[in-house]
Amino acid sequence: MSPQPPIAAAAANATGIVAPPLPPRPANRRNRSIAIVSVLALLALLVYSWIDVGGSLRELINGLFARKGLFRSLIPSSVPPDLSAFGDGIKAAVTTFCIAILSIAFGVIFSVSMLPFAARNITPSRPLYELARLSQAILRAIPELIMLLIFEVVMGFSPFSAVLALTLHGTGVKGKLFAEAVEEIDMTAVDALRVAGASRTQVFLHAVLPGVRNTLVGLTLYRLDANFRSAVTLGAVGGGGIGFLIDNEVNVFQFKTVLTYMIVLVIFVLAIERVSTILRARYT
Repeated sequence: MSPQPPIAAAAANATGIVAPPLPPRPANRRNRSIAIVSVLALLALLVYSWIDVGGSLRELINGLFARKGLFRSLIPSSVPPDLSAFGDGIKAAVTTFCIAILSIAFGVIFSVSMLPFAARNITPSRPLYELARLSQAILRAIPELIMLLIFEVVMGFSPFSAVLALTLHGTGVKGKLFAEAVEEIDMTAVDALRVAGASRTQVFLHAVLPGVRNTLVGLTLYRLDANFRSAVTLGAVGGGGIGFLIDNEVNVFQFKTVLTYMIVLVIFVLAIERVSTILRARYT
């Protein structure tokens, strides 16, 4: 018979009742082995990734500190900024902002339109749910850059091509986020309207949307500054806006002008993030 723990022995002496022995501590050998294997697999993946992308500390150091590197050549040749290009930068940044605004607006419309089918707790049928989620997954899987290249083939190089690319990709992203928000709402109001005989449209407009309104507003504002940065990237490959100007000036080594455009870009990004934060705090 195994000896009783001190606490159990004291309780037995005090009450006259013999406490059953505590079960043995479960072995952690299996969990430890899984942890070791996971760490080794992660390290192997990191090593393979470093080799596959051609990572080199020597090239990194040369790129930063060599005679023609970032700190000894590129940055000194970029200052002072060419302030005469400031006006063009502002105008191009406004175009980039318009791309972000339009893509957000169209994306919200399409995402909300898919909500009645993409949320599991309000969808009319399982096949429609799977179809809506599959459509969103496909739109998310294709990056904005690839979509822009496709639209440029059929529509040419223009900011509107960037709007369409960001709209489709954003519909996939926001559609998933919106649907998950709907799936987490309290169904009391929804069930009450259903019992009262309301139609699916009435339930959606008067119970579902009011229940997730603040969440949808917060997600939309969060995506606004992300869309602006994405619009800058798309501009560099023909989408217009300030990204297009930066790419052009880099190609002709006009780094003073590039610095001016980057200053404008930073100002716009910080302003958009600040306004987005204020609006999220107020409306969510």
